[in-house]
Amino acid sequence: MSNLKSNKSTVVYIITLIVSALFIITGYRMNKIDLFPHQEVKAYKAEVVEINEVTEEDIDYGYEKMKSMTVRFTARLNDKNTDSREVEAFQYIDESIEINPKEIEVGDTILIAELSSRTNIEETEWTFLEYYRINSIIKLTLIFFTLLILICRKKGINTIISLIITFLSIFMVFIPSILNGRNIYISSIIICVFIILSSLLIIHGLHKKTLCAAIGNLGGLATAGILSYIISNMLSLTGLIDQDSMFLLMINPENPLNLKAILWSSIVIGSLGAVMDISMSISSAVNELAENIENKNFNVFLKSGITIGQDSIGTMTSTLVLAYIGSSLSVVLLMLVYSSDMIQLLNLEMIIYEILQAIIGSMGLLFAIPITSLFSAYIFSK
Repeated sequence: MSNLKSNKSTVVYIITLIVSALFIITGYRMNKIDLFPHQEVKAYKAEVVEINEVTEEDIDYGYEKMKSMTVRFTARLNDKNTDSREVEAFQYIDESIEINPKEIEVGDTILIAELSSRTNIEETEWTFLEYYRINSIIKLTLIFFTLLILICRKKGINTIISLIITFLSIFMVFIPSILNGRNIYISSIIICVFIILSSLLIIHGLHKKTLCAAIGNLGGLATAGILSYIISNMLSLTGLIDQDSMFLLMINPENPLNLKAILWSSIVIGSLGAVMDISMSISSAVNELAENIENKNFNVFLKSGITIGQDSIGTMTSTLVLAYIGSSLSVVLLMLVYSSDMIQLLNLEMIIYEILQAIIGSMGLLFAIPITSLFSAYIFSK
């Protein structure tokens, strides 16, 4: 009997992986789009060998004087598509630009490219683009994956696979579908259902508790989605919460993106992880209870599920609130410094959006508790 269950779980696991791969490949091909066909700038990896000269000058913009710095340096190309020759390159730091990189130093690994010269457009020069950081990120990710496998063993491996599938589905299917002009509400629903089912099946397998957690997830997210849509209309939100939103409108002026739908989608997807966590915690606990007691009573399971949810809701809500506060801390600090009118500040759409994310995400959690508990109690009492 145990061998039969094991074989069945293996088959479901393999089918889930195949279906997930087909979903990502098909979705990517359906939504692949090139909005801006142009010749891309080729970036090359290089190492700073020597700082040759640093010059500064004051530029008078009429209303204000700002400094401009030019760093002339020698860099050794380390890109696999080039030889290890040394080139002279420039880094430009201008105070009139909002975001400037740190001034380079000898030994820094950077990205440079051949761009039009600032002094003569007909000529090209090697110019600093950005610091090369991907290697450090890869090493950090590998350390995380290693710890995950060492501590969680098989579940750790399945978690890594689930994370990769979730990452690919967001960046290869969902985001391209938005840029392709597809209905954002429908795309969000499809991607959320896919992430829920694929993650739960890969990590926990085909089990009663997986079914209960999936139902609780869908119920909690449906609640969050409906509330988000209604409240967004009640508060007259436009989706224009920052400069990035303005740039999104410029991507395709003839058929601009629906910013309200993007705002709705970010709230729903942002609460997905927490809702999935609390639903799985309840269904898993009720499953454990059902396996260790003889009297499989509906009321006992329901009470246990609700109690577990009540114990988890405090930390889960705090997790959501702290995550959103942390992600927008810089903006909130600046607004508090430069705005003396607290009433106006609290009514800004950007602030309202952050508050909505926390409140609606938490309400999704609240509704996931009774839905998961009821369904778990019904399933495990049979």
